Amino acid sequence: MATFRIVTLGCKLNQADSSALEARLVLLGLRRAPSGSTPADLVVLNTCTVTGNADREARQITRRLRRANPQAVLIATGCYAERDAGALRRLPQVDDVVGMRDQAARVAAVAADALGLVSPAVPNDLGPFGATRACDSPADPEGRTRAYLKIQDGCDLRCSYCIIPSVRGDSRSLIPDHVLRRLAEMTEHGYREIVFTGVNTGDYGRDLDPPLRLHDLLPRALRVAGVGRLRLNSLEPKTVTDGVIELLATHGGRLARHLQIPLQSGSDSVLARMHRPYRVRDYTRVTGALRHAIPEIALGADVIVGFPGETEEEFSETLHFIESSSLNYLHVFSYSPRPGTAAADRTDHLPSVVIRERSARLRMLARTLSLRFRQRFLGHTLPVLTLREIRSDGRLRALSDNYIDMGIDLDGRNPGPLFNQLLTARITEVTEDQTVASLA
Repeated sequence: MATFRIVTLGCKLNQADSSALEARLVLLGLRRAPSGSTPADLVVLNTCTVTGNADREARQITRRLRRANPQAVLIATGCYAERDAGALRRLPQVDDVVGMRDQAARVAAVAADALGLVSPAVPNDLGPFGATRACDSPADPEGRTRAYLKIQDGCDLRCSYCIIPSVRGDSRSLIPDHVLRRLAEMTEHGYREIVFTGVNTGDYGRDLDPPLRLHDLLPRALRVAGVGRLRLNSLEPKTVTDGVIELLATHGGRLARHLQIPLQSGSDSVLARMHRPYRVRDYTRVTGALRHAIPEIALGADVIVGFPGETEEEFSETLHFIESSSLNYLHVFSYSPRPGTAAADRTDHLPSVVIRERSARLRMLARTLSLRFRQRFLGHTLPVLTLREIRSDGRLRALSDNYIDMGIDLDGRNPGPLFNQLLTARITEVTEDQTVASLA
């Protein structure tokens, strides 16, 4: 059998897309290449384009993949492929480029043609995402414990720095029955945690007839037989409804006590230039309500550093806001202009040395926030999902429902029976670099 390898860059949404790609390639008769240095017959690079660094990383990895797989058919796909297919086609290492529309089907068609295979007829019966029921659950779950289920794609916001709406389109949702069917299939495959993901996941259901909200879908999802734990990915501040907060507070960790809520800036003037649909007081109200209702929740934020025109005073506002906020961890992005966005046309871009210095200060604060949060749970027990991974220190890797990544002491036990289990662990050690626990 011919083999394939998929390399995924960027967000959880891309990981969900890669699962659909993998399942479609398995239907084609391919098998996943063994891990390690064994060359594959087909290599698919699923790209990101959220920053200039993401574009550069895609080009660099393309060259590395070609060196490692000299005879492979190499296909570039994903958001970068949609935004600037020409740039990827000009790379001599790339054999073909596939954008986002009908991504899984088109990648499979290119692969079938290049490898001389017959692409099976697969009905497209699950709505707007170009995947079919047979392609929703990864075909080979071995080695995995968590799956990503794309319930929404696209975005109706028009933030001045963001290119994603132009590559993924307007917001659209998967109808509830199809979400629940996919969820049941993933559960049957043995996944204990399933992450609901999308470009703007909190926008789920507004485009459906009749319209729904995310908090209407979640109770039905939690009732699906066999579901261990659900996790939400990034929710925009204005989509964190009272209904979502109540569900997080009342389901004992089965709906993971963890939310990523994009902040982007702690300065109202910068938020206005970004065309973000909220201000600092709105963000404070949402995170405060979450912390009050769910004291142990992990709250994260995306923050963009060095947006055009950002003054030292505005950056200080962001630092001071985050220091006094309910946030526990940060994803820090250095601003880079995206051609075709309003921010890219501004004339007040900051020098890269200023952006790097500010990013370093914010990442230092992020480490402090993470340590402070994890130290709260020293000596406490938390529900965890054990992964299929033994860390370099010999401990079993696990993830708590409130997003604490930890190593569990095995105390001489065989780790195999402990893989992919929902258990309880007591945190015994917390340092800046790691969290250690023992099974309770």
